[in-house]
Amino acid sequence: MTPILIHDLDDPRIAEYRSLKATNATRHLGHFVVEGERLVERLIASRFPVASVLVTDRHVEKLGTTLPEGAPVYVVPSDRIHDLVGYSFHRGAMACGIKLPPPDWRALWGAATGPLTFAVCPQVSNPENLGSIARLCDAFDVAGILAGPSCPDPLSRRVLRVSMGSALRVPIIVADDLLGLASELESGLGVAFLAAVADDGEPFGLVDPPRRLGLVLGDEDRGVDADWLRRCSRAITIPMPGKASSLNVSTAAAILLYHFTRRERA
Repeated sequence: MTPILIHDLDDPRIAEYRSLKATNATRHLGHFVVEGERLVERLIASRFPVASVLVTDRHVEKLGTTLPEGAPVYVVPSDRIHDLVGYSFHRGAMACGIKLPPPDWRALWGAATGPLTFAVCPQVSNPENLGSIARLCDAFDVAGILAGPSCPDPLSRRVLRVSMGSALRVPIIVADDLLGLASELESGLGVAFLAAVADDGEPFGLVDPPRRLGLVLGDEDRGVDADWLRRCSRAITIPMPGKASSLNVSTAAAILLYHFTRRERA
């Protein structure tokens, strides 16, 4: 593909990259944007189609060997990229991906025969926390993330940036009725759910985890709500002998997911 030099920042071919801070609400769009050379490469390697790539004139050669076939590559002068995207941008490359229909759990895990671990996020509201959880799931080979409708769009720029592209690899199902989906996974896959709470739970190290686990992570402010506590078979906690009353949800997820996936790695 021969790079296409863009002279006019109002060119409709680069509309997806324009004023990105003002157009970050990607949930109802059919596309999403990734930033930086590494994320561009991870988008190209992912299951998502690449609509286009945008690079600065100083960066085009760095991506030369990884550019996707059939996707246009637009080149913008490096001293004008900030005017296009609406903020100071120094990563040199961006790409626009096409969203795909949400995955079905039966196609993803219906034929699985071994242990499975899921991170369940009914109301995690901070995109940086969701991005961190996606990266943890990628690192610990967690089967997937189950998210409620109030969670950030998993393909928003902040989630993708914090996850370092892991949100492109880890299956993430956003369900309007997440409790209903939990019931389907319980009956269809034998998943049992444990709630991670700040107090009044069993120390996690003393709990024998189910073979197929759904680890329910709470809202940043209120924790796991009452409906999910009733849905879970047990509540677990991370003992904290210090003075802090709780951990950031992604920090708690790191400790618990590492602990509960060790048996799968073993």
